[in-house]
Formats: sequence, structure tokens, C-alpha cells
Amino acid sequence: MSVRFLLLRVFSICAFFILVIGINGRATGQDNPGSDKKYQVTFGESYHNYLPGATMRMRVVFKNNSQDAIKISQELMVLDSAGIKFWNTVINLELLPHGSIIVPLIVPIPRITGTYTLTTSDSTGGNGVNVPSFPFNVAKPAKSSRLKQILVHTPDNEEVLNGFLKTWDIKAPTISWGQVLLLGKRSRNLYAAGDREIIQLVDRALNREMSVIFLDFGPAGYSDGGNPPKMALPFNITVNFLQASAPEQSFVLKSDYKELIFGFKTNEVKNWNGSYGVTVPATDLRFDGKGVKINAMVTTGNNPYRFPVVELIPETGKGKVYLCQLLTDGRIKESSSPPRNKPDLPAYDPLAVQFLLNLISATVGDNLLK
Repeated sequence: MSVRFLLLRVFSICAFFILVIGINGRATGQDNPGSDKKYQVTFGESYHNYLPGATMRMRVVFKNNSQDAIKISQELMVLDSAGIKFWNTVINLELLPHGSIIVPLIVPIPRITGTYTLTTSDSTGGNGVNVPSFPFNVAKPAKSSRLKQILVHTPDNEEVLNGFLKTWDIKAPTISWGQVLLLGKRSRNLYAAGDREIIQLVDRALNREMSVIFLDFGPAGYSDGGNPPKMALPFNITVNFLQASAPEQSFVLKSDYKELIFGFKTNEVKNWNGSYGVTVPATDLRFDGKGVKINAMVTTGNNPYRFPVVELIPETGKGKVYLCQLLTDGRIKESSSPPRNKPDLPAYDPLAVQFLLNLISATVGDNLLK
């Protein structure tokens, strides 16, 4: 990899994360320049999706905008989607002229699923967009009735995926029992490298008319500048990886796939936990080949012409292949707990779990149900 290309990549990634942090800061209600409020309240980074009864950790910044020392008695509260107060606390402190204080806040997460907002009362004098707010979701993943009829096989070396399947009681004892072959990043890398064993496993699954899912799909790694090399896929299809302008933090589930939206209150999904909320990498897929129908199951939030989850169905052949670019790695294992103040690391996310359960269910046709 050339030094020039490496510097360009580093600059692009840093610029994106600075942009993300800047957007989050504005969304939490920082004051506009020239505001006459005596002080402002700003919410820091935290996760946006929680299991019922979990705990949110948040740093709250109180900043004095005036040249006078002031005493503050500020209410912080959690409201549900109807505006009903679930929780509140009052922060009492004194700010020196133009001084600021960071308060570590621990917020109990409701035990009822839904959408909530951490915000302040209006004692700061703000209103509308000037009132800081931090939206979050409380979700409890669940299996649909259809998924209860499905078994999934995954290679032994995919330890996290095997643990996931066992936890949700959808693990097939052998491939002969399964309707789906689930492959993670390790298997994807082996397949791209031409590993005979994994290629035979995929071929066997397709010959049995199973669905084959590639999770966290992307280039297996490359050391030169420009776009990564092409990758051969089943059905004599080749995929090209093209650099997109930036990664994205949201995606939209297409309503055509009813099983895909099970358990979601809206088709648009935003800010999975960790990795600065990024869900879609800065890579687009382009395909070469004939005789395969390609269906988009998901679009990205900012660009409806990006398709991070696609379905490949051969016109003459068996089985189906699903390529999922959404970044699930590090987000589906409940025991995953990265160090604090590490927003760049992925973390367990119940919405990512619900999506993966739904994707498995959506890939199985009625002819494969037992």
C-alpha cells in the first residue's frame, strides 16, 4: 500500500468520525453561538439500544456562558414516546465564571420496550432544538413463529456464530438438518482465498437448496491502493468492491420482506451500538455474470441506491445466496463489553440481534420449512 493512499484512507476515516461526533453534538442540543442562556447542558457519547432493565452511562457537561458564578439546580429526565416521565434526577452544582463541570450520570433503563429520550427540563431557558436530547431504544429480541421452525448450520471455527445459534436454539446438529448455512468473516475470508473445504460446504448447502448467508460481507483484505480485487461467488457470479463516499449509520428494511421487519417499530434502523454507530461500511457491491436475479432487501439511510443486503437467486440452479454488509461482528454476543469511553469499538446491540434473527427467517422459503 502506498504512503499516499494510506494517508488518504486515514484522513477519510478521521474526517468521517469527526463529522459523526459533530452531528451527535448538535443533536444533543448544544447552544448556537450568541445564545443568551447563562449555561448550557450537553450530553456525551453513549449507546442508543438497550435490553430492558439495563443501565446507561453518560457524561453530562454543564458549561457557564456568563462571567458570573452561578448556582444550578437542573432536572434531567427520561421521557417515553408519549412524553410521560419515566425517570428523573436533579443536579445541583455551582459553576465558576465561564467554567464547566462534567457529571458522570447513571440512568436506569426502563423494563418496558419502546423509544425513550434523555433530556432536560426547560430551566436552562432553551426550547425546541436548543434543549439537549438523547434518544434511545429499549428492545428485547425475539424469535418469530416462522424462525421456530428453522435450523441453521455454521462451520465449527465460527465460534461466536455457533454460540449465537445455540443461545437461540436454532443450531442444526449437522448440515443435513439445516435450512440455512450461516458464514461469518472467517468463512468469507477462506471462501475468497479459494479454500477447498469451505467451497465444498457452500456447494453442498446449495445442492440441498439451502440458503447461504455471508455476514459482514466485504473484501477479504488487500494491500494495494484503489478498489480491492474481485471475489468469485456461486452461480458463476463475480462481485466487485467499490469505494463509497463514506460509511453510514442507518439503513432501511424493505417492507417486501415481512419476516425482516419482525420486532421493529419502524423500517429505518439507526445507530447500532459502538463503532460510532456505523452500520454500513464505505463499500458498494457491483456484480458481473448472467442467469442470476439480484434483489435488494435493505437500502441505506442516506442513499436509497446503496444496497447493503442482497439476495441472489439463480434462474437455473439450486439454493440462494445472501450477502449482508451490515456490521454485526462484535454486536450479537451479549457478553461483549468493550472498555468504557471506547466508542470506536463495537458493542452488543439487541437490534443487531433482532436483525440477524429476522434475516435468517427471511431467507427460508416455505418449501424448506419442516
